[in-house]
Amino acid sequence: VTATRTERKTEEVPASVSVIGKEKLQQKPMLNLYDALQGVPGINITPRNQGYDTRLIIRGAGLKAPFGIREIMVLLNGVPITDPDSLTGLDFVDTSLIERVEVVKGPNSTLWGVNAAGGVINLITRSPFERKGGFIKLSLGDYNTQNHNLYYSTPLGKGFYIGLNASRRQTDNSWRPNNKFWTNQITLQPSYMFEDGGTWENYISYTKASLELPGFLVVDPARGIDQWSEFKRTKVVPQTADPWKHMGRYTETLFLSSKLSESFGNFEFIPLVYVYHRQHYNPVIGRIIDYNTWTYGLDLQANYRHSFGVLTSGLTFRHDNQNIDYFKYRDIRVVSGRIVSTLSDIKGDLLEKRNQKTTLAGVFLQESIQRDRWILDIGARLDRVKFDISGYKWEDYDFSSGNYRMCPNPSIDNCFSYSRDKTYTAFSPRVGLVYRLTPAVYLYGTVATGATTPSSSELASNPNLKLAKVVNYETGLKVGHQRFSLDSAIYLMHVRDEVVRVVQAGGYTQFTNAGKTEKKGFEIAGSYRVFDGLDVGLSYAYSDYRFKEFSEFDVISRKNVSRNGNRLPYIPMHQYS
Repeated sequence: VTATRTERKTEEVPASVSVIGKEKLQQKPMLNLYDALQGVPGINITPRNQGYDTRLIIRGAGLKAPFGIREIMVLLNGVPITDPDSLTGLDFVDTSLIERVEVVKGPNSTLWGVNAAGGVINLITRSPFERKGGFIKLSLGDYNTQNHNLYYSTPLGKGFYIGLNASRRQTDNSWRPNNKFWTNQITLQPSYMFEDGGTWENYISYTKASLELPGFLVVDPARGIDQWSEFKRTKVVPQTADPWKHMGRYTETLFLSSKLSESFGNFEFIPLVYVYHRQHYNPVIGRIIDYNTWTYGLDLQANYRHSFGVLTSGLTFRHDNQNIDYFKYRDIRVVSGRIVSTLSDIKGDLLEKRNQKTTLAGVFLQESIQRDRWILDIGARLDRVKFDISGYKWEDYDFSSGNYRMCPNPSIDNCFSYSRDKTYTAFSPRVGLVYRLTPAVYLYGTVATGATTPSSSELASNPNLKLAKVVNYETGLKVGHQRFSLDSAIYLMHVRDEVVRVVQAGGYTQFTNAGKTEKKGFEIAGSYRVFDGLDVGLSYAYSDYRFKEFSEFDVISRKNVSRNGNRLPYIPMHQYS
């Protein structure tokens, strides 16, 4: 695996590792990340909106986000695509290019910094160095579903290679109103291989995507509405009875990365630079969000191979600059002072302007001592993340009244001019040991730490949020013998100040820190190759995640209620596949 920053066999990593290889990914079309990760123990993944949205949770990390990926570091060919405030968008990742997916579960902040507390996922695409020629794939399905892909790679001269990939995915989803999806993606990979084996790899991609969000089927006895029963009776899905009938996500993304890998004797240097720009138009409940983001990043890594093992060190810098405009819906229908329906997704008057700057800087060091039967990893990382948020709000949507309200208003936060300036510092040490019992059986143990920052939007609503910290104690057994493999892990995690979502009076969502959370679990996965092309396997995960110190305001009793001992929602205690 390469998600550990130095290439290793999976059994030599002191952590729970899952690898979905080229052979498995080729068995079926991978329209989204769900197709690759379903069935991996310890992972809860839910595709939403044709897979453009994927809710991903690893050992409880990412639970606070109703959509998208948070608290988990996602890499594209080793390039971090997770924002400094922990959000990962997959809209510009072309799944038709992915040949391998690596998952390292548990805190990995020592190597990859804050917001890797849940784990690391590395999406590895086809390399232009490994293939000459190309192919065209055409796929058709119901509801005008299409998945087309063209790929070609070739050498251009001594050492020069280039890969070209173009894809189109779409579905009309005409079984429900406002439910279409399409995306066009093109990727260019100009690369160079030096005579000594070093490489210079470049990745340039452009994505344009359109996703309509149909909303929920409404069941509201007070209004005499039961759309779920109507659907079961007629087999026709009606348009949502919610007011927000024209929600969606419409994005354009330009992504560029350049990575050099070169060795000089025992030293290996891997400098990496990347930049991307995202333009996003997002009609949601009550508002239309129109924003553009520029992201710049630098990752400098050096490996020194010595007689005892490998010393890995480096530094990371990343800066996001996001300008956001919030608008009213221009075309709406109002009854008795409440918005009862949108008529289009065209933006109206400006509600708010906001600028968000997030800067991350970090240094890391890890020593891997390797002996005949064991490998010892000792490492640490120091990160500093600075949030600079400022804006001006004239109006906002008020959930209690169901319409827009002018500032000042007690039901609207951040009225008029506001600013948030917050800096977090995280120190993340880690120690791990792998011991080879036999040539096919490995035992490992690790104590790892991680940290997660609040997101910019969470800080805008609650500037007092603390850094969430996790300590993970884990041991496991890995067996690999010809046709049979087995991986198991047992872990205990202590989380302090985990950011959770609570509902306030009036229906507002607020984020707060839960004092302490305990997560304990067991995972096991085994497979047997019956013959080439046919593998059978089973996996099981036990997850018991509970609040140890947490109380919240209950909107029904209007009192603070202790949640101590309650299980975290959504995560099943038992998972089988």
